[in-house]
Amino acid sequence: MSFSRRASKWANAALVVTVSGKDFEALNCHGPLAGVDFQRELERKAAIMGGGNFTVPVQRVTDFIGKKTSVTDIPSSSYRLGVRAANLHDLFPSHITEALQRSISMFDEELPGFVTKEALLHGVETRTSAPIQIPRDAETYESTSLSGLYPVGEGAGYAGGIVSAAVDGMYAGFAVAKCFNLFLGDVESILGKAHSMSVANY
Repeated sequence: MSFSRRASKWANAALVVTVSGKDFEALNCHGPLAGVDFQRELERKAAIMGGGNFTVPVQRVTDFIGKKTSVTDIPSSSYRLGVRAANLHDLFPSHITEALQRSISMFDEELPGFVTKEALLHGVETRTSAPIQIPRDAETYESTSLSGLYPVGEGAGYAGGIVSAAVDGMYAGFAVAKCFNLFLGDVESILGKAHSMSVANY
């Protein structure tokens, strides 16, 4: 996939690791915008490792798992602004690196061939969902600090993609309809029980 016709020789996938307030504090990021500061710090480190001009640091998947720097003979990449060999272990905190290593190995068990010397990891994807979460009431979905505001979806910190944002929007819509007596039924009987986003343990 890649580019408009989805017909290039590359296939792309994003690998995401859950982070928390402890991760923010470990990089000396504090306060309500600690997640934003954490995000910027990883982006800053990646920019330095890439050498500037939007060149990104990359590492062969096999070298990432084996903790070796991909120094020479980097395979071609779909990223058009340039890549530079780096050790991505230097980019992430160790527990994030370890989580990525475990996930990649599990992908390879399920999809043999996922781990190959032709596969490149590009650092860093930081824009999967909002690094902050606007507090809201669990039943009404209304903001706890501003009446009439309903924080929903990715930007509000309650989803991590198109599908989860749509689902969050459906639940919020029913919650708002119930508040205004526009819907008197049971939301769970229509949509099922909502589950909070959590980490999958493998």
